[in-house]
Amino acid sequence: MKKIATGFMSFSLLCMLGASALADHHKDLKEHINISEKILINGTKIKPGNYLVRYNANSGEMQLEMNGKVVVQAKATVIVNNDKFDQDALLTRATSEGTQLTGIRLGGQHEEIQITDVSASSDQDEDFNLDMGW
Repeated sequence: MKKIATGFMSFSLLCMLGASALADHHKDLKEHINISEKILINGTKIKPGNYLVRYNANSGEMQLEMNGKVVVQAKATVIVNNDKFDQDALLTRATSEGTQLTGIRLGGQHEEIQITDVSASSDQDEDFNLDMGW
């Protein structure tokens, strides 16, 4: 009986360690991106330009900043992929209102930020890669 209890406690400890390792993947993220055309984020029209993308893991929000000012924010999640992305890429969806941002792939990283409060109306999905030139 003592061996069963010890085995169970060891198994429980391993499960807790595994859960904490998974929690490490949900971290704050920060990346500079270049948006080359007008896009919609959370109902806000964003002009082309260079932006700083920040993802706050505690609040589950992504925000775009330009010149130190928050331009837009939206609820988002992070997906961790097995392979690193070669370059930054904006994931978009064509809608009747215009091109809508649905996610951002972070070049040189495993993470992809997916916006969760994207409206359901869409005509088609498309990806386009950004040549950052950094």
